Amino acid sequence: MISEGNSVRRAVLFFLILFLVVSPFSGAQSIEKPKTPSWFRDGTYLVYTMMMPTNPKKGEVNVIEVWPRLLPPQGIPKSIIEDLDNSSTVTLLVSGDMYLTIKIVNTTSDTAYVQIELELNNVSAKQGIIIPRLSLKKTLLLNLTEMLYYEEDGTPIGSPMFFVNPLHLPKEDDYIVVPAFLKKYGLISDRITIKNVSYTWMENRVLHTHYKDFMPPYLYVEGRGLYLVYNRQTGGSFDIVTQLVYDIDTGILITTGLCDITPELVSLGIVKVIALDRVNSRKLYKLIDEGKADKEWYAQGFNLYDTNVKLPDYGSGRSPSTPVKYFFVLSLVVLAMTALWTERRWKR
Repeated sequence: MISEGNSVRRAVLFFLILFLVVSPFSGAQSIEKPKTPSWFRDGTYLVYTMMMPTNPKKGEVNVIEVWPRLLPPQGIPKSIIEDLDNSSTVTLLVSGDMYLTIKIVNTTSDTAYVQIELELNNVSAKQGIIIPRLSLKKTLLLNLTEMLYYEEDGTPIGSPMFFVNPLHLPKEDDYIVVPAFLKKYGLISDRITIKNVSYTWMENRVLHTHYKDFMPPYLYVEGRGLYLVYNRQTGGSFDIVTQLVYDIDTGILITTGLCDITPELVSLGIVKVIALDRVNSRKLYKLIDEGKADKEWYAQGFNLYDTNVKLPDYGSGRSPSTPVKYFFVLSLVVLAMTALWTERRWKR
């Protein structure tokens, strides 16, 4: 009985020490609370890709559904614009590489502009017409206090999804795209919100991207919507699934899984993406056949291709000890101690 009492006292003492260690950090954060990541500045860029093999097989094609009212007019051939129907989506078949570039410009203490460009190669919008290169571009105003994209007329779009601040992570039930934005452009949908935030995605696997290899843990964010109407005349709809994987140290997106909608993509008119990085997919299938997929994985969505953000060095083969990881581990310890304390209370 005495031994058990001493154990409880030691557990309480340890918990109090942890509280004292964490409290100064929490207090400092409550004063400063920077909303942007430390690397966020003019000229920062992130480039993502989904690559196609040199000789794609039959059926190796990516599908993008676009909402005509949201398409940036520049760069769209007249042959496509003239036939656009604003009551339904237009299907783009892409048989070449895709590149998505995010660039930060004109930052102030309160706002920044984010340039977004999606380059599609070998695009077919209608039978018999091939567009060698199609570029969709948009510049969004980012309110740094709210970390929310806005249109020029003040319509909110949503929070950045291709980067997050590791100290201000997305939360469950946050909007991926704000309903007011969808309504403005005649899109009928369910609430498209974040449903899951976790650190257990591919927790034991090295993740290969075209830019570099990443080590776990990863931040995984998943958003869903039950439906988005793609044809207002027939009522036809599809469900929305967006899966995003981030580097836990910097908060930049490493890769997507399914990625139907983000504020960045929908601002270009994209409301559904059925696509894979076919080059990495072939590598992944080979990895699975060789029985090595329990240790490593190839990113198959929009995965990192280039950036000027300084990323952690994984040369040692282990995930580095950074402040973010330190407090992540510390939070797990606190949770474990809380569980232990609760269990002992129930036993008493």
